[in-house]
Amino acid sequence: FSPEFASVHKDIDLWCILCRSAHTMAAAGGQDPEWDDTAQLVVHSLKSLYMERLRPIEVDSHFNHFHGAAMTSSELEARPQVLMVGQYSTGKTSLIKWITGIESTFFDIRPQPSTDKFVAVVHGDEEKVINGDAATCLPDLPYHGLSKYGSGFLSKFQVLVEPAEILRRISFVDTPGVLSGDKQRLSRGYDFHEVASWLASRCDLILLLFDAHKLDISDEFKEVIEAMRSNGDKCRCVLNKADEIDGENLVKVYGALMWNLGKILGTPEVARMYIGSFWDQEYKCKDLQRLLDQDRKDLMQELRDLPRNVCVRRVNEVVARARMVKVHLALGDAIRNRLPMVGSFGRQWRYQLWIADHLPEIFLEVVKDHQFVQSDLPAIDKFRERLLSFKDFSQFPKWDHKVVADLDRLIQVDVPKLMSLVGGVSASGLRDTKADAFKTSTWNDIALSESRTVKKSSCGVGCFCLILLLLIFLMLTTGAVVLFLAGDLQHALETLRINAGKAVARWGTSLAHQQGEVDASAVSSTSASSAASSEL
Repeated sequence: FSPEFASVHKDIDLWCILCRSAHTMAAAGGQDPEWDDTAQLVVHSLKSLYMERLRPIEVDSHFNHFHGAAMTSSELEARPQVLMVGQYSTGKTSLIKWITGIESTFFDIRPQPSTDKFVAVVHGDEEKVINGDAATCLPDLPYHGLSKYGSGFLSKFQVLVEPAEILRRISFVDTPGVLSGDKQRLSRGYDFHEVASWLASRCDLILLLFDAHKLDISDEFKEVIEAMRSNGDKCRCVLNKADEIDGENLVKVYGALMWNLGKILGTPEVARMYIGSFWDQEYKCKDLQRLLDQDRKDLMQELRDLPRNVCVRRVNEVVARARMVKVHLALGDAIRNRLPMVGSFGRQWRYQLWIADHLPEIFLEVVKDHQFVQSDLPAIDKFRERLLSFKDFSQFPKWDHKVVADLDRLIQVDVPKLMSLVGGVSASGLRDTKADAFKTSTWNDIALSESRTVKKSSCGVGCFCLILLLLIFLMLTTGAVVLFLAGDLQHALETLRINAGKAVARWGTSLAHQQGEVDASAVSSTSASSAASSEL
């Protein structure tokens, strides 16, 4: 470790996570030369934070039932992925072929709809195809979560392994052409926009491809774009086959496409759009050759920058997920506390009716009570749908202040410390002196200071426990003495009572004896006087 780490890590828990992550990387065979060692360390540490602290909260609060499956280790450690989405014959497969330089028989490129499968293009030593069921079981691939969509989807999912050099740093996911018409949509056998939404949440870049000759957006493509609205920061638009249109008409096509996308996304500003013809053929119309070449270079540059920024995106995903968990805990606690008291007969059905009527009010109360922003809450219709399919309403999560405090620490303390390693932001001039002072320290000084802190805290805890034990001992001793003295006093009082009783008895006996002697003398004197009188 370099001394720069010492300026940002003063937390012994995070330091332990960093050491454990570095040990795991070393045990796995060291670092990939294509990746920066700091980025690898940050991603491994972030994975430890998620698996040990955030994921248990998700499981206990039933977060995955409402917001999708939990993240896996392979998803956090995966290469950056680029998702290709577009209507049929817009050049999705041709774009992957042009970027990777792969000439493979598995790339079926034709004017009509030709790709009917989801195809993930990944790196390997030799060319091979892995079918969907086997691909979801490989621990090196981040596609285990796709198994929940069943065999109907897995039969339409493949992984193409190719030894292309660019695939060491980036993976691509090709999708079937989006169709127009309910008959084709129903014949797929799986929910296309649900699968596309899952892939969009796991990918690092989404390319929406459009044909310059076909600007109409089908209903299914519209649903897919709307499902990806939450991942709008990843979306880029590609206007393909632009060399077949002259400059004047290309401006009109560009304006019409931006207008249509603005209505679908509901925003005045649309994502970056690349204009060009992405294949190894000469331009048919060379009016805008300079513009098309520049957009080609810009697209390739963005693809090359993906691995450099992958750890920043992983941090962003974990922080966003932690905030969603906090909002989920607040919603669950609010619903749990507001459920009415009903009888056991038809309880689930009555709860469902009550929730359907009062859910908007609960959302407003949660925003007011916890100071949330309205945009932090999930879509109310989707949340209601998942809520009505929940089996036991008594299992709603509770608002545990310890759990929430741990989430706040994760968001505000632990993750920012990792982010400072790769943020690339220079410190303010007011902090330069302190930053330089921190940088001069070594890991031994930090470890020593941490050990002293731990010793001081442990000594403080030990002294407190010793004082507490002494107080308990004194209380017990005082109680015993009091009980002992109380027992002696009771014995003395009992003895005094017995002696007093005996004295009273003796005094009574003496008194009775004296009374008898008086009576006897009185009798004798009476008899003597009677004898004298008789003699007289």
